[in-house]
Amino acid sequence: YECIFFFFSSRRRHTRFLPVSWARRCVQETESILCRQVAPLQDTPAVKATYSAVIRTPKALRPFLSANETDSYEDEDFRYSSFRNDIPIPSYLFAIVVGRLEERQVGKRTAVITEAEQIDECAKELEDLEQMVTILEDYIGYPYVWGAYKIVVLPPSFPVGGMENPLLTFASPSIIVGDKSNVAVAIHEIAHSWTGNLVTNRNWNNFWVNEGFTRFLERKGAEVFSGKEYVLLDEVASYPEFTAAIRQFGNTTFSSLEPHFDGRSPDDAFSTIPYEKGYFLLKYIASLVGEDHFQGILRNWISSNAFGTVTTSDFKSHLRREMWQRLGFRGLQQFYSIDFKTWIQQPGEAPITLMPGSPLVEEAKQLAREYIKLGGESSPEDYQKFRKLFMKAQVIFLDELLDNKQALTRKIVERIEQDFSDLLLNIKQCELIMRFLRLAIITNYNEKNELLSQYMGSIGRMRYTQPVFQELIDNGKKDLAIEVFNRHRSFYHPLARRAFELSLIHIS
Repeated sequence: YECIFFFFSSRRRHTRFLPVSWARRCVQETESILCRQVAPLQDTPAVKATYSAVIRTPKALRPFLSANETDSYEDEDFRYSSFRNDIPIPSYLFAIVVGRLEERQVGKRTAVITEAEQIDECAKELEDLEQMVTILEDYIGYPYVWGAYKIVVLPPSFPVGGMENPLLTFASPSIIVGDKSNVAVAIHEIAHSWTGNLVTNRNWNNFWVNEGFTRFLERKGAEVFSGKEYVLLDEVASYPEFTAAIRQFGNTTFSSLEPHFDGRSPDDAFSTIPYEKGYFLLKYIASLVGEDHFQGILRNWISSNAFGTVTTSDFKSHLRREMWQRLGFRGLQQFYSIDFKTWIQQPGEAPITLMPGSPLVEEAKQLAREYIKLGGESSPEDYQKFRKLFMKAQVIFLDELLDNKQALTRKIVERIEQDFSDLLLNIKQCELIMRFLRLAIITNYNEKNELLSQYMGSIGRMRYTQPVFQELIDNGKKDLAIEVFNRHRSFYHPLARRAFELSLIHIS
C-alpha cells in the first residue's frame, strides 16, 4: 500500500507518498532532525508552526497524526482523513502512524490506540491515563491545552520508551507488562505536554530544559500516583544507567548539560544524562528554596513561556528574578551559591544528588549480597521476599549483583534463576530479563545464549538492548554480539541500528 500525504503548514505546502510497511503500518517519528524526510520544515526546535494535513489511505488502514482529526470520509477504494493542529509546534513533534489500528477511550480526555489484537491488554494497562493527566495538571497549575491525550502502542521495534508527540504519544510495547509496573513512561510523556511541547528547548544544546524538567514533573506526578517510596526507588534504580552514560561519553561535552555537536547529529549524544542530571539540578534548587516556592517558580516558568522556546540562560534569569521576589536578599545569596558552570558545562556526574536512604533499597541490596555470600550452594532463608518487592527494588537487587560482578559465579546465577525463573525469564518484563542476561554473559552461562538471541529479536527499545550488546563486548564476546545483531538487523529501527553499529565498531 501507499498513503498519499498532503501537508499544509503556516509556512509550506507539501505532498508526499508514504509506504505502509508490510501493508499493515507506517510509523514516522521526526525527533530530533528527521522531519525533513516527511515535510519541508526546518529541523530546529526554535521554529514552531501550526499545520493541517489530508491523508489518503486504503480503507482498511486508519491514520493518526499529532493533530486533531477534523473530517473523514470514504469512497469505493480509499479513506480520506483531515487533520489540524492550531497550536504551534516544532518540527520534531510532527508524527504520523498508519495501520490496522483501533482507538479505545479510557477516560474523559484520554484514549489508547494500537492494533486490534493488543487493544484489550493495552487499554487495561493504561486505564489510569486520565488520573495521570489530572495529577500533573493540578501540580503545574496550568491547563492541559491540547484537548485529548492519546497514546499509541507501537510495534516492538520502536527504539525508545516513548515520544511525546502532542495528541499522539508514541510508546514502546515494553511498557505493557501486565502489572502496570512500567507505566511511568506514560507519566513522563504526559508531563512533556507542558515541558517540551508547550515550553520547548530552543536548540538541542539545551535539551535538558526539555528532559530535566519533564523528569522532575514525572517524579512529582509519580509521588502522588505511586507514593514517595516508589520515587526514591526509581531514583536509585535509574542511577546506574546514568553513570554508565557518563562513563560512555567520558570527559566530553556529551556528558554535560550543554553538549556541543560540532557537526554531529544530536541523536549521537542521546542518553539519560539530560534527564537525570537535569533532574538532580532542579531537585537541588528545590532543596534551597523549599518545595512550595519551587512549585511556584515552575508554575510561573511554564505560564510565562508557554508556546515559546527557551534556553538555560532564560531559566537562570527567571530563577534569579523569582528567588529575589520570593526570598529577598536570602534568595539572591542562594541563587549565586549555585555553581551553574559546574552543573551545566562540566562533564561528569551531578555535583549533588540528594538521594536519601531507604529500607527497601538496603533490603534489596542485602538480599543480593546474601546470594553472593552463599555462593549458589543454597538460597537465603528469606529469599521469597524478592517477589514482594516493587519492580524497581528488584532492579536494584540485580544491579547490586552487577556491581559485584567479580564475586559472581555461574552457580550463583543458576541459583537465582532457579528461585525466580518466572520473573527473570519473562520477555515482557524487560527491566528484569535484560539484567539477568547480563549476569549470564558475565558468568559464561552460555546455555542462555539462545534465550539472549530470542530476547534481542523481540524488543528494539535501545534502553533494553544496548546494555546487552555492551556486556557481550566487555566480556570478550564480540563475535556473538555481531552474530545476534546480524540475525535481527532488519528488525531494528534505523536509529537503533546506528547506535548498535557504533557500539559494535562499524559493522557493515
